[in-house]
Amino acid sequence: MTKVKSAHNLIVGLFLLAFILSLQVSKPSEAKSTIAKGKEEKRIEKTHEITFTTVNRVEVLKKFLEKYNSPLAEEAETFVRVADEKNLDYRLLPAISCMESTCGKFTPQGSYNAWGWGIYGTNMITFNSWEEAIETVGEGIAKNYAANGLNTPEEMAPVYTPPNSVNWSNGVRFFMNQMDEIALDS
Repeated sequence: MTKVKSAHNLIVGLFLLAFILSLQVSKPSEAKSTIAKGKEEKRIEKTHEITFTTVNRVEVLKKFLEKYNSPLAEEAETFVRVADEKNLDYRLLPAISCMESTCGKFTPQGSYNAWGWGIYGTNMITFNSWEEAIETVGEGIAKNYAANGLNTPEEMAPVYTPPNSVNWSNGVRFFMNQMDEIALDS
C-alpha cells in the first residue's frame, strides 16, 4: 500500500512539474496567435511583477513615535521584540498607546501605563518602566485577545473598550496606517 501511494504521489508530482514547465510567460499585454480547431484566435497573456521591500520596523516605530514627541520613541526595539515574541502585529501596541494616552504623553503620573491597562474607576495598574509595561501589556494582549482570535483593532475593540469600540478601533487603525505610510516612505 505504501509503495502504491508513493508511486501515485510521484506520478502526481511529475504531472504537476510537467504542467508548470509547459506554461508560457510573455511580456505584459503581448498578443499571441494560436491555432485552435483550424481557426486563428488572438489571446493576450499578462504577467505581473510583485515586489516587496524589507521594512526596518524599529526605524519605522522610532520615526512614528518621534513624530508625536512620544516618550516611547526610545522603546522602539522593545515594541518589535515583544511583538515578535508574542506573535503580535508590531504596530499594535504603539497604536493603542497613541489612542489611549497620546502616545504615552498623558498617563497617570509615574505609572508608565500608556495603554489604559487595568485603569477603571479608581483602580490603576502601574509599571516600573516602559519596558516592563510593554512586556506586560503585550503578554496580556497575546493571552486575552490574540489567543482568542482577536488580532486586529476591530476584533479587539468590543472587549478592550466596549463603550467606545468603533471610535477606539478607528483611532488605533489610523495610527497603524500612519506607521505603514512611514514604512512605505523609508
